[in-house]
Amino acid sequence: MATALARPISFTDIGLNDQDQDGNSALLELDRGLKSTRTGEQCEAISKFPALFEKYPFPILINSALLKLAEVFRQETPGSNFVRVCVVEVVESCGRHLDKLINVDEFLRRITTVMHSNDPLARALTLRTLGWMSGVVGENRRVQHLIREALDAKEFVELQAAIMAAEKYAAKSKTFAMNMCDRLIHMIGGLATPVDVKLQLIQVFQHMHHDAETAATVRSLCLELLKEYPTQRVVITTLHTLTQLATHSLVDIPQQVDLLIGTLESEARLGVRQAVLGELGFLAEAAPHAWSADNVETLVKFTKSPHHNPAMTTTALSVLASLTAAPALPRITLTPDCALVDLCRECVYDSNLIVACRALQLFTNIAVYMYEEQKTSQLCEEAHCAAISLLQSVFSSSQQEESTGPTPEEYIPPGLRSCLVCAVLLSQTLPSIMNDLAVTLTHTLSDNTLSVCGCQLVCEALASLGGNRGDVLTPHLTPVLKLVQKLTVEAPLNTHKTKLMVTLVTLVLQVFHGHIWSSQAEAAVVAASKCVNQWAAFCMARQASRYGHHNFAAGLYGVLSWRVCSDQQHFWVSALAEVSQGEACPMASGDRADNLTAANTHLLRALSALKAASTPNQPMNFCQEYVRLRAETFMCHAQLLHACLSLRTAPPPAIAASLATSTRDDLLRCGRVSQQLTKSARDFNSLASQYGTLYQSVFDADPQTLCNLALLQQGALLVAQGIEIITRPSAGQLTEDYSGLDLTTITSKLGGGESVETQSIITALEEATTLVRRLAQVSCEVKPVREQHLQLLQGISQVLTSVPLPYPRFFFQTLQKTTITLAILPQPRAPGDPISVQTSSQLALKVEGVIGHGKRPGLFRSVRSVTLAVNSSLTSRPQHTLDIKGEPNETLTQTVEPHNDFFAAQFLLGFPVPGMYQVSVDTSVTDDSDDAWQTGPRHTLHVKSQEDPASKTSVSQAPRQVPPSQYAPSTSQGAPGPPPPGVSVLPSSQPGASGTSLSQLPQYNIPRPGT
Repeated sequence: MATALARPISFTDIGLNDQDQDGNSALLELDRGLKSTRTGEQCEAISKFPALFEKYPFPILINSALLKLAEVFRQETPGSNFVRVCVVEVVESCGRHLDKLINVDEFLRRITTVMHSNDPLARALTLRTLGWMSGVVGENRRVQHLIREALDAKEFVELQAAIMAAEKYAAKSKTFAMNMCDRLIHMIGGLATPVDVKLQLIQVFQHMHHDAETAATVRSLCLELLKEYPTQRVVITTLHTLTQLATHSLVDIPQQVDLLIGTLESEARLGVRQAVLGELGFLAEAAPHAWSADNVETLVKFTKSPHHNPAMTTTALSVLASLTAAPALPRITLTPDCALVDLCRECVYDSNLIVACRALQLFTNIAVYMYEEQKTSQLCEEAHCAAISLLQSVFSSSQQEESTGPTPEEYIPPGLRSCLVCAVLLSQTLPSIMNDLAVTLTHTLSDNTLSVCGCQLVCEALASLGGNRGDVLTPHLTPVLKLVQKLTVEAPLNTHKTKLMVTLVTLVLQVFHGHIWSSQAEAAVVAASKCVNQWAAFCMARQASRYGHHNFAAGLYGVLSWRVCSDQQHFWVSALAEVSQGEACPMASGDRADNLTAANTHLLRALSALKAASTPNQPMNFCQEYVRLRAETFMCHAQLLHACLSLRTAPPPAIAASLATSTRDDLLRCGRVSQQLTKSARDFNSLASQYGTLYQSVFDADPQTLCNLALLQQGALLVAQGIEIITRPSAGQLTEDYSGLDLTTITSKLGGGESVETQSIITALEEATTLVRRLAQVSCEVKPVREQHLQLLQGISQVLTSVPLPYPRFFFQTLQKTTITLAILPQPRAPGDPISVQTSSQLALKVEGVIGHGKRPGLFRSVRSVTLAVNSSLTSRPQHTLDIKGEPNETLTQTVEPHNDFFAAQFLLGFPVPGMYQVSVDTSVTDDSDDAWQTGPRHTLHVKSQEDPASKTSVSQAPRQVPPSQYAPSTSQGAPGPPPPGVSVLPSSQPGASGTSLSQLPQYNIPRPGT
């Protein structure tokens, strides 16, 4: 049983059943398992509590569940210790929910009862449970006393648990930490204390950083331990403790770096040196600004020493690479001839490839920093030459491995990945060296010297280059197509070759982005799509959609739509086929207005298919809204073209001149074209507003998707501005000051302007902006609307719609997933029924919410605060209440910061007018950059406000004389005080009531005697 403490049980794969409707029913089901007499059923029920907490992390449910677990923990039954182990694992895995425990004292009472058991294992499990509860009961004196007493335990398992609990409580309680210092020093110095226990006790000191005084005291104690106990294990543990202590206290980081550097120079033991370099690497990542120039110089001298083994040199170079990779470099002066650069030049050509790869990482960091800060390209070129040389060395080592025997497809030469990363980073920093890297990589693919996985890495590096500049890969299309044709002949392909084929097709798609396909490339790609499995073919079609090759994607989607296994997938792939056909229509030959109308038709069909493919778990809201806005975009452009042609098809009437003269509006001289253009301007402005709304709703979108939406919004605004230049009365002032769109601000803020997909949209917008400027100049010279204006408007529309739109990644794939779940109290007894309140009372609305995350939380942005907006509006009211004045609608807003992804807020709503109300709760979030996102969700409640019966009785008794009472307000003493208990106050009459009656005087509804 004691081994269960060393190897904890994991409950990550055990969850709740899908049939559980709500938290209460799920908790009742688990409670039945807890009450079972069989240990296995109890443990199975306990194992499902973490999933219950993650699915329903609300305080009331968690409080009830934890109390039930504490009760099971207290019970003494056969196999109870194993049940306790399961409870300890639940408490450990659900630490982020423990602060929602309400009845803390009752929970502790049930848990600490086991401390009086004669079983040392039971007491050890109790101590571990209390240790994981330190975040909630860290200042509890009784628990602290139990832990101090347990440190005297004779049983090793109980002593280990006590040390673990002491470590947790020392991190939470300053009082406990200070009181334990002398005790820990006494135990460490005791001869009877085993060495392993001493090492565990030393690690407790790393959490005693509550204030500067405590940290200084503990640091001095640890420094004394270094002098008194110079053994290797104690020195390594003490140095690690000092490093963690300095990292939390911050003020001791420079002293700790000096201590580690001094130890590195004076120590001869390899184990201690390796451990010191590890601690230096941690401090290099945590606080690179705390390093001095002397520290860096000393470390450089240590690295240059020829007496170290390659592993030591590699670790030292990794520390220096971590230092130079930080945004805030240490206080050192970087020059092309400094010692750090000389070290890179020396080690980057080392015979050991691992050492050379680490030196290349260091060299790359320094070169990129100097290029960005000092605009010096010399080091970038040197580092690029070193990277090319190292890549050739890696390829040569791969050939030698192949000569000794056949290498498996999964074999990747050591250092290849890091070399490719550095080379791509250097080429992105200095684009002039990108062509050399592309030549080296494509020659490597042609030589067939790498394994399949090695070729996959090289192709991914080429795709990174092609994603930034499509023309880089154009000269190297032939070897790529030859490799595609070679793999096509080898069909059927295994998993690794299929992945390589998809990457090669992606390279071809990047080459022909914005260009006309060659017959050889088209035939090779079509043949490649037929020799792979269905998923790989879908990946090819998806890549084609992302790079704007909609004709190729439409053919693949059309074939795949009938080779899926469910109706939902059929509608999804069919929708993608319709989308691709619609996006390809504007590039077809023929009448432009007809092509735009056909594109709108295909996109509307795709929208219907997307609605059919949506499910409650996958609503596809972004896909539907994006396709709808694209359809509306094409329709707006088609209507604009028809409006421009109406000047020829429907010329102005004969009385147009007289109408313009009488109304002093020159636009009336043009006839109906002016009205149609004004309507088109409104449509484009509305379209831009809808793009902005969609932008604010996609909190989880990647930067390129946000940049795509922002550029589409700017395109709609650009057309609207072009129309308004010639239709607005104040167009003359606008044209003189018009300077076009500021696309640099958009791309720099969102960070998506480096990709080829975004560059094509930016190019189209810049060309359209040039036409708008020309239109502005023509409008200053020629007025009102003439054929010259309309031709320029048609040119703007053609430029914006003739470029194939690359569909963003978020349309197909979600890398970050954030969900918000709300629980609103009170709830109606039956779904759909209203909540009844009285006009004289108020409704206390409590909103609790949980923020859920996917596999990679906070990848692009994270939630900093949540804004809840509650709006109550009167939907219907009785006829006899129409004369009641007052504002029945109310809007309340509250911003809360989530704690462990949980937030709660309370609102007090009044319903002064009888009738039916609709209460809506809207949710929006704010990220770390103070950007607001309308993420939702939106919940709605129905409230029925009824007149107070006591108010009716008082009103009916208004003509009667109110009996004298000691609670009657005095007319000589200002405002009346509050009524006594049991006495309700009638609401005052509405202002503006006619006549003076007793209802205008303060009245009290005094209950009759005996009632």
